[in-house]
Amino acid sequence: MLNGSKVAVITGSGRGIGREISIRLAKEGFKIVINVKKRLEEAQETLKEVSMYSEGLIVQADVSTRDGCKKIAEETRKSFGRCDLLVNNAGLAIAMPFMECDDKLIEKIVSTDFLSVIYCTQEIVKIMPEGSSIVMMTSLSGIKPMKYLSLYGSLKAAVIRLTEYLALELSPNKIRVNSIAPSVVRTKMGDSLLNFLNLKEEEYADKYTLTGSVIFPKEIAATVVYLLESPNINGQTLIIDSGQSLMLNFPGQQ
Repeated sequence: MLNGSKVAVITGSGRGIGREISIRLAKEGFKIVINVKKRLEEAQETLKEVSMYSEGLIVQADVSTRDGCKKIAEETRKSFGRCDLLVNNAGLAIAMPFMECDDKLIEKIVSTDFLSVIYCTQEIVKIMPEGSSIVMMTSLSGIKPMKYLSLYGSLKAAVIRLTEYLALELSPNKIRVNSIAPSVVRTKMGDSLLNFLNLKEEEYADKYTLTGSVIFPKEIAATVVYLLESPNINGQTLIIDSGQSLMLNFPGQQ
């Protein structure tokens, strides 16, 4: 078990991967700061599960804005005094042909998938002691292009490179920065991508993976813990893709 006195902030933690990370870290003894933009009932459900193991706090804030990220940092400081782990998990994946993306959609995806990472990291690093960690949730689409995910994948690629830059720049503060790049995870976001590609989960797993399975959110949560327990992993991106990147076929490429 990790040090039970530590505090973790997980953005976009009302459901899916963020919820599973929150629960797992609570089991490890972390105090958890849960963040949602609008769906307060989802945050309350996450808090209910977190509270079975540790102390939790809900901060309703839009992380795609500087003010929202300042609010999370300030509420965390007021309640717990510091943050030992930031998981930049909030994200928006919309599968759409590049030429059909209008300005409103472009601005929304850029602010949610990239500016949120910049703003939250800048604000929360201010309350991070030495020995802290940052974990970025990225995507396999940021490493290997997938049709119709041009904006999302490009921004995730930017986060992967930002991970490397921040590992360098934050090393004097003894703060490590890593990222996790999954392929399809069994969440509402993952389901929506498969629906867009007109693929059933079983068909995707059989045709596009080596393991014959999609990824479960608990696997991502376990990887976050692994990164925390591995003090010499820094500036790296761990790919969890069921072997998808080794397949000759790739969803949407045919």
